[in-house]
Amino acid sequence: MVTDVGWGGAYPSVFGRVPGTDISNAMDLARGGHFQEVPEQYPEDAWYSYDDQTCDYDCQNSEYIYWALTSILGAQDYPGRLEQIGREWKLNTREKVKEKDPAVYAILTNPAYKLPTVLPDGKYKAKTFTIQSYRK
Repeated sequence: MVTDVGWGGAYPSVFGRVPGTDISNAMDLARGGHFQEVPEQYPEDAWYSYDDQTCDYDCQNSEYIYWALTSILGAQDYPGRLEQIGREWKLNTREKVKEKDPAVYAILTNPAYKLPTVLPDGKYKAKTFTIQSYRK
């Protein structure tokens, strides 16, 4: 993901995928504690409970950014979606993220990081240009 080496490289204390960064601290709150490995069971009040045993701490971090950002942008906000994803992510709307997870909301909506603010829709317009030869 672009956050891993892009934003993580540019802002390591914010987006670094190791314990103690801003995004990792937010994730640990969302998971109900700091877990280097996926726990047998997450605390009942956790809203992020990704349980893929092959996904280590830094992978969990990437998944957390994905869920939070796509929810903020509206990609998870449609009928029936919460029922599909609620086992691992409970904040499927911008409003829910803003209210329940203000730490990640503040990070992912901070204009200084220039993260996406609009969900891609697959409709793009190419810019046409002409290349002229300058041979003499």
